[in-house]
Amino acid sequence: MERISHILQAIRRVVRTRVFAATALAMVTVILSASVSVAARAVTVSDGQERRVVLTMYSDPYKTIEMAGLTMENYDLIRVNNAAAQIDIDRAITVEVVADGASTIVYMNGGTVQDALNKAEVTLGKYDTISAELDEAVTSGMAVTVSRVKYQDYTRTETIRYETETKYTPVLSPGRTKVTQAGQNGTKTTTYRQTIVDGKVVETNTVSEQVTKKAVNQKVIKGSAYGTPLSKAPFNMALNSKNQPLNYKKVYTNKSCTAYSIGTRGASGMRLGVGTIAVNPKVIPYGTKLWITSADGKFVYGYAVAADTGSFANGTRTFADLYFGSYTEACYFGRRSLNIYVIG
Repeated sequence: MERISHILQAIRRVVRTRVFAATALAMVTVILSASVSVAARAVTVSDGQERRVVLTMYSDPYKTIEMAGLTMENYDLIRVNNAAAQIDIDRAITVEVVADGASTIVYMNGGTVQDALNKAEVTLGKYDTISAELDEAVTSGMAVTVSRVKYQDYTRTETIRYETETKYTPVLSPGRTKVTQAGQNGTKTTTYRQTIVDGKVVETNTVSEQVTKKAVNQKVIKGSAYGTPLSKAPFNMALNSKNQPLNYKKVYTNKSCTAYSIGTRGASGMRLGVGTIAVNPKVIPYGTKLWITSADGKFVYGYAVAADTGSFANGTRTFADLYFGSYTEACYFGRRSLNIYVIG
């Protein structure tokens, strides 16, 4: 027992010595250093522009970012990859979305134009247009403009103006006019489509037209210059200064002639029109080619073919009935004395 007491006293004396204190402190330092070495790890921190590696014991990524000397701004996001010991900072960028007369600034950490619209709570209509593609990646300071587009149809009843058809005739004195058919305006219903962008009409197009009443053209006869034939010959003819043919087989002079304008096919079976006349076929056979003019050459009916006949052939003083294109012309012609040349 006495021996144990001596041993304890010896230990107390050793503990009180400086050598022991220094030795103990060294042991504690080694133990602590070993503990720190075991807990600390290297972590890479990057914000896309700067990349730093720090030795940290923190599990809190924000503490690690602070150790790396980087700061977090409003709307910045972080991505932590523990397996790779990597912390990435996604810096927020601003994107301006303009729609409906208002401008909205949204903060984006990447993404597309569609994401920016969603964040700005802007929904595209069926016909709306946008200044960028929806799947385009956003960039810092980007401006995206949405134009609201709609279409509006309306109908309008419009007037169809009649046109005037002028026909020259020798039955009137030169320059004189006479309406043979009065013109009438028509109507049509037109459907238009307006393109409206942000409340303003930018384009108007015609969608359809429906004629509800056709226009009736006005027909006018106008006196031609003296000596102008109503019916031209289908071949070249040599005429003198009074529009009389130089070559002919026979001439009937100063014959009383009248006019008509009805019928489509003559007694000969030939089709009637300007350039056909009615005669007594016993005097002038059907198919005979003729040239008809006044004695002074001012009125020229011109080339004609004997194609029809009428009651006048039975003993009346009418020698020939000339076909005109309108009833008005026939009336204005009335009855005139003309020379009829047989040319073929």
